[in-house]
Amino acid sequence: MTMAQQPRQMRQWLLIRSSQPENVYGRFAGEILKSEGFNGFDLVDLDAESLPELTADDVAILTRCFLHKAEIEQLLAMVRNGARLICLQPSWTLAAQLGWKSRKRVTYPGWIDIAEGYPGSGTPIQAHVPIAEYDPPDQNATYTIAARAVRSDWTNADCPAAVVQSVGRGKIALFFYDLPEAVARIRFGNPDLASHLTSGQWGWPHASDLFDGHVDERVINLPQADFHGQFLAKVLTDIAAHPQPRLWYYPDAAQRSAAVFQSDGDLSEPQQFAALSDCLLQHRGAGTFYLMAQTKLTPSCVADLRAKGHTFGPHVFGVDGEDDLYFRFPQRLDEETQLFKQRFGEPSRTIQCHYAPWMGYMNWLADHVRHGYRLLFAYLSIPPQRLNTYMCGSGRPIRFYDRDGTTYPCWQQPVISYDDSSLAELMGNNPAPLLEKFEANLQASINRTHSAFGILSHPVSFCTYSRPYMEACFDRLTAEGVPICNGDQWCDHLERRDAVRVRTLVNDDNSLTCIVSNLTGRQTLMIPLATGHAPQLDGATRVRRLEQDYLFIPLEGDGSEIHLNIPAVPKAATQGPST
Repeated sequence: MTMAQQPRQMRQWLLIRSSQPENVYGRFAGEILKSEGFNGFDLVDLDAESLPELTADDVAILTRCFLHKAEIEQLLAMVRNGARLICLQPSWTLAAQLGWKSRKRVTYPGWIDIAEGYPGSGTPIQAHVPIAEYDPPDQNATYTIAARAVRSDWTNADCPAAVVQSVGRGKIALFFYDLPEAVARIRFGNPDLASHLTSGQWGWPHASDLFDGHVDERVINLPQADFHGQFLAKVLTDIAAHPQPRLWYYPDAAQRSAAVFQSDGDLSEPQQFAALSDCLLQHRGAGTFYLMAQTKLTPSCVADLRAKGHTFGPHVFGVDGEDDLYFRFPQRLDEETQLFKQRFGEPSRTIQCHYAPWMGYMNWLADHVRHGYRLLFAYLSIPPQRLNTYMCGSGRPIRFYDRDGTTYPCWQQPVISYDDSSLAELMGNNPAPLLEKFEANLQASINRTHSAFGILSHPVSFCTYSRPYMEACFDRLTAEGVPICNGDQWCDHLERRDAVRVRTLVNDDNSLTCIVSNLTGRQTLMIPLATGHAPQLDGATRVRRLEQDYLFIPLEGDGSEIHLNIPAVPKAATQGPST
């Protein structure tokens, strides 16, 4: 093979500048990208490294930061030569270089109206962060508006929130808001409400207290955080010179959603555990049960239920009044974790604590991580009027990310539907309205958003009032082919998916060679397609998802490197209205 025939590496770059306070959510962009299946980005901290050399095969994402004039000139020169660039909250200096005229104002709090042809279009969604207002370049510029800025009353701010612009032989997308910070604020709530009681009914803080007046009731039924991530993914896919391989959210192409089931054991009777277990098994499902220190289950009962596919962990009781809660919870977490190990062996890597206490913003994350917990169910859509809503703007997991830039090796898994004593009358006497909301979420997830469902039921609640509702939910999930898994199965999938690395080579005939490493078990690779194009590849299927046609390629691996040769794939044309 001659040098001219050597394949070219298609690189994906995530550019941050960690010393700048404005860039505190720069690294979180990487978590959002991996959540959307882009597992091939290389992170470059411009405080320690120079700008990478971007070629016409490359795509880069510049997170919110300030660049030196020479860096801006270098970056734009690479775009003019064919590179593709996404700028998240570009500086006014960079925007001016592209002809955008700052109004010297912002829309705040910002709302985003995503254009038709992108995921999330149809209803404005919250950003919580400012949207910088710009007037467009002169008539010589070629650009499309991917999203418009909207005020909190949903009136048009008459300026774009995101645009895609042609620059020389390349393309650049400008998001005039800090998308990663927007996702963090939607998912983790308002840090100013940390450790406050806001529900009007609970006597101790919950994670839900962070969302009072924060999540707008007009859009609480939408997975807003997912839409921001899917919007970014679609813009990336559209502007890139070559199809961008990504991982599907779930192991198999046919799977369009997932349910992860947990059960707070409280002091339920053994026969109540058995009844809930039997119902899950009848629906080919499994759950994770959290046991109080005074649980009525014996080690032999736990062993029997484990053999049926369920997992177990402690249900830490840490509510003794605000001061005791603040100081004693980490100690209780340690004590009850150790007690569980002594009685029942290794606990689940996931946890839900009794009464779901949550002090601070992310104060207790380090304590959970230290004890080996890798997924938390603390974010429940409570109080009751939030049941079956996307309080956190998602039903899918993402790693916790703090305001100082700390990424915790622990997943936030929102709980969408649950039973509780406060819901006994509503759920037991007339569950139909709740089931209608669940069904609406399920259909939206299957057909559009592909979000997941965290579900909680107590064995005692299941056996006394909630069985009609829960069993109907299980029936609908099973009928739609949505698997019901326990917390550890879900956590295993997340960590296996997160570990996968995808690199891509571009051959002279524009075919692709995808190199997949660190793959264990099953995953599905997605290659975006142009309308009407159907390349032949053994085992692959053509599927329309996320406003795009994709080639879905099933993968199974044991950790060894996999090389996939993908025939030349025409790229889909950029969608969205032109100016």
